[in-house]
Amino acid sequence: MLLVSAAIGVYSALSGGRQKTANEFLLGNRNMGIIPVSMSIMVSFISAISVIGTPGEIYMYDTMFLWGVIAYILPNLLLVRLFMPLFFKLNITSVYEYLELRYNRAVRSCGTAIFSIQTLIYMGIAMYTPALAINAVTGMDLWACVISTGGVCIFYTAVGGIKAVLWTDTLQALIIVIGVVAVIIKGTIEVGGADEVWRIGLEGRRLVFNNFSFDPRVRYTAWGMIFGMGTLNLTLGINQTIVQRILSTGSKRRAVMAIVLATVGKMIIVSLCVFSGVVMYTYYVDCDPFTMGYVKSKDQLMPFFVMEMFEDMPGLPGIFLSAVVSASISTLSSGVNSLAAVTGEDVIKVLWPNMAPSRYAMVTKLLAVLFGLLSIGSAFVASILGEGVLSLALSLAGISYGGLLGVFLQGIYSRRANSKGALSGLVSSVLFVGWIRIGAMVYPSVTGKNVLSVDGCPVYNTSETAMINSTTILYASDISPLYTTTQSVPMEHSEDPPVAELYHISFLYYAPIGVIISVIVGTIVSTITGSNETEKRDLKLMSDFPDAVCCCFSEPIKQTLRCGNERIVDVGEDEIDVAGDTDDEEEIVTDMKYIKMSGKGFANGDTATYERMLPKKEPDVWIKRGTDV
Repeated sequence: MLLVSAAIGVYSALSGGRQKTANEFLLGNRNMGIIPVSMSIMVSFISAISVIGTPGEIYMYDTMFLWGVIAYILPNLLLVRLFMPLFFKLNITSVYEYLELRYNRAVRSCGTAIFSIQTLIYMGIAMYTPALAINAVTGMDLWACVISTGGVCIFYTAVGGIKAVLWTDTLQALIIVIGVVAVIIKGTIEVGGADEVWRIGLEGRRLVFNNFSFDPRVRYTAWGMIFGMGTLNLTLGINQTIVQRILSTGSKRRAVMAIVLATVGKMIIVSLCVFSGVVMYTYYVDCDPFTMGYVKSKDQLMPFFVMEMFEDMPGLPGIFLSAVVSASISTLSSGVNSLAAVTGEDVIKVLWPNMAPSRYAMVTKLLAVLFGLLSIGSAFVASILGEGVLSLALSLAGISYGGLLGVFLQGIYSRRANSKGALSGLVSSVLFVGWIRIGAMVYPSVTGKNVLSVDGCPVYNTSETAMINSTTILYASDISPLYTTTQSVPMEHSEDPPVAELYHISFLYYAPIGVIISVIVGTIVSTITGSNETEKRDLKLMSDFPDAVCCCFSEPIKQTLRCGNERIVDVGEDEIDVAGDTDDEEEIVTDMKYIKMSGKGFANGDTATYERMLPKKEPDVWIKRGTDV
């Protein structure tokens, strides 16, 4: 798998324009196909964290996580309407460039910093997770796994750019599906068939779909998944990793098709991961390896399950191992490429605006290498956090992107929002939700954990030792009596302070809380400080919320929903596609932003190609190509 990925990187480096421009390296000249883009969007966040972490969560809790599949649909359709039209119109590379156009450079820098820190930590988690699997299955040194997978990913990302990332992601998506399906089929056969899996899952309360509790402390409920996971999915519309792939299609129409395919694919893979967790529970229903001490964390349950189940079939554990590695390096490569893009656009171009295109392309490649190395270092941080990888990853996303989503929503759809309000809301959101997360680590909640049993485990004499994968197992006499029966795990400690109830809020609510705080604080501060007139009048950076989400309503209804504001009209808003640079055009680097647009949307029927000049504080100016400014 690693060799094939490296080969794709070499091929991408030697084909096409040979990655000589930043536009090709970061966006594939904005002409990438629908299939590779959709597969890349899908696997960018279906990482090893999902392949290993999701089954572990289902094993410990229940299948309420499957409600997240429903939460993918509406948010993904909304982000197409809420964010994509504006980003295509502005023809930006870094999504956080919008924050400077709408607010100021301080807001942009803050957004870039939050994204970069969160992505580095997330990549560390995604890299550390497969290392756990490889270590459990093969006994290979943990950090040798991290360095080898990280090294290959850095190589093909740096030499092949986004083209290599997209095509390797496509291959890796197929391997992920094959690996998870193989585990489900073999596990189902071992248990005694699908009917037996269903029966045991129901009896053990792992197959649960009707938890509609309004208690926010319950880890997984229908409302938590719909609103919490739904908000997290909506944040993909302002996530550089996803937006960069969407923009690489070059048109809104192809972008929508890619998002729809990615949504369907993500629903399938998550459903498979959830069912694999149910199969694993039924396999260990009477002998929990976590309680017995066979594994050190719930994230090692799935690798341990695979190794035990396929112990008499040499080579087959490698199928699952390939799926885990594929999921990991797809996430890592996507993150590295995106970090190179935002750092190049938001830092390098700001400091050196007149840098030659060829030199800038080289700088972005070096940035990819740098961030790849930093992600290897962040894997060490992930190793000492000592939490389930799935909950940790979703918590970090909620802390980071909840506030950012609020800032973008205010910037695009509120004519009152200003930079002071945006910064205040963003900082308040990150600090408050981060405080809740730190409190949750100090006072962890165990609400919702289900029955774990070791009644069916073999009982050894006190003089006997069992060895599995060279790991000493606890004697039956060493196991706490609490877990030797089918009792529920304990609830919260009675000595926790009252504020611990706030800390026990499910991590799924972090993103909605972040959005609400960001919008409320931002609106209050913007109202107190007064809306900046220039920002308020720069309507080309804004849209109407009723027109975005209520497109099927009549115009009188939408006018009422606009609260008296006049409609913001874009020239040819539904017809214009943004094209990338062609091979016969010279890249222009100036202080002015040019956007090439087809003339078919103009009232006079002119089909000539026009360029739209977007100076920050000037009205729109349209010039015919070849005309002197």
